[in-house]
Amino acid sequence: METDVSKKESFMQTPDVGGPPVGCVSTRSDGASHEVSRTRAEDAISVVTLGCPKNLVDSESILGRLHRAGYPVAAEPEDAALVVVNTCAFLTASQEESIETILEMAQLKQSGRLKKLVVTGCLAERHGNAVLDEIPEIDYLLGPATYDAVVHVADGLLQGSLERGSRVGELDREAFDWEPRVVSGHPHSAYVKISEGCNNTCTFCIIPKLRGKHRSRPIEDIVHEVTRLGQAGVREITIVAQDTTSYGLDLYGGFALPKLLRALDQVPGIDWIRLLYTYPRYWTDDLLQCLGELEHLIPYVDMPIQHASDTVLKRMRRGAGWQRTEELLGQIRGAREGMVLRTTVITGFPGETDQEFEELLGFLREFEFDNLGAFAYSTEDGTPAGAMEEQVPDEIREERRARVLEQQRGISLRRNRRLIDRTLPVLIDEVDPQDGAPKGRWTGQALEIDGQVLLKKTGLDVNMGDLIGVRIVGAGPYDLFGVPESEWAAAGREMEV
Repeated sequence: METDVSKKESFMQTPDVGGPPVGCVSTRSDGASHEVSRTRAEDAISVVTLGCPKNLVDSESILGRLHRAGYPVAAEPEDAALVVVNTCAFLTASQEESIETILEMAQLKQSGRLKKLVVTGCLAERHGNAVLDEIPEIDYLLGPATYDAVVHVADGLLQGSLERGSRVGELDREAFDWEPRVVSGHPHSAYVKISEGCNNTCTFCIIPKLRGKHRSRPIEDIVHEVTRLGQAGVREITIVAQDTTSYGLDLYGGFALPKLLRALDQVPGIDWIRLLYTYPRYWTDDLLQCLGELEHLIPYVDMPIQHASDTVLKRMRRGAGWQRTEELLGQIRGAREGMVLRTTVITGFPGETDQEFEELLGFLREFEFDNLGAFAYSTEDGTPAGAMEEQVPDEIREERRARVLEQQRGISLRRNRRLIDRTLPVLIDEVDPQDGAPKGRWTGQALEIDGQVLLKKTGLDVNMGDLIGVRIVGAGPYDLFGVPESEWAAAGREMEV
């Protein structure tokens, strides 16, 4: 389970005439390129994504399937004949954002060239045909376990052979391939989804109802996908799932994440392997050993603890007791020099007392996570926590969240300042087209989640996807400021921070 802030991102790549969209990676099992069987410029498609990186992988698969079927990609939803909105419904706020986005796309059916609107993802699964009833502009619903039917649906809607309808549920299906996919955004960094669904029973979380039980992808399938990504120029992969540490339990009868990581460590072209969404209960000694042994598994771990009070964790049904979690955090930090730890916490969970909140605040102050996200508890229908008595008032939830974030601001600033005068490996994510200033990340910063390393315009030929050494000359609570190591002697001391 995770609690990332929802985001909206449309696929903006414009394909070359007759060619794939930028970042398109062919992932057929035989390694051959897909032949586009038809080109229908009048039937261009666009995909709009809401939610977490796991949703982004789904959208990349949707786009890849449609492109392989011959649909060209519209640079803007306004120019598309068919738009797919991949929704999030984890929290009330994310549901509201999803509905707002659907309504924005629905307006294009009145004012633009848009012919058909398909809604997929968690909102479709959570509310089913009620969404169709409320928003008549929607032509079809697909749940997160049925979006592999998107080509059939697109063909039927645009050709007039398929009536308005839905296909949701089927959450007990075996996990299908997320390939082919179009890697959106940065061509040198990609998320890799290793499983679907979740078997944990956290009382605040509705994900198992929306995504089904945990289903792992076979190791060979994941290695194949990552190999193709490496061949396409991807240098960083970020491992995602609802719970990455439970990977393999269903397929192999045991915790197989270490075996997967060892296989991925051997894939040519991949420099960084980043691990997100680990669950405290399922860490093993073997996984800890991987942190110190594997060359490309970077010293960065994301592990949402959610709270630091045993009584709150029991009400959350988190499984691992606090003593074990605290010991594990120390083991992870000590597993490798320079380890960076990220977490998320929830404030204002039902029944949370002032003393329990102070326990959380005190531990966060003492342990000092490098990066942290804090979320005020959201009362969600359909979850055990939503029916609990002693719901904490909204204003107290938000006030406690603000206190956590304010404390963390000082902690992050202090920890970032320790990096000043060090040279760090930085992966360049973008170069400003106006002033030529590069922006990137070191291993301690996850893409679009943590901060960046900001550089002034450099005389070097620095391009997106380059991995360079950077001398850190300044630090804020979020971002770092640096100079390419090769220019440090001449320019570093003159940099204004």
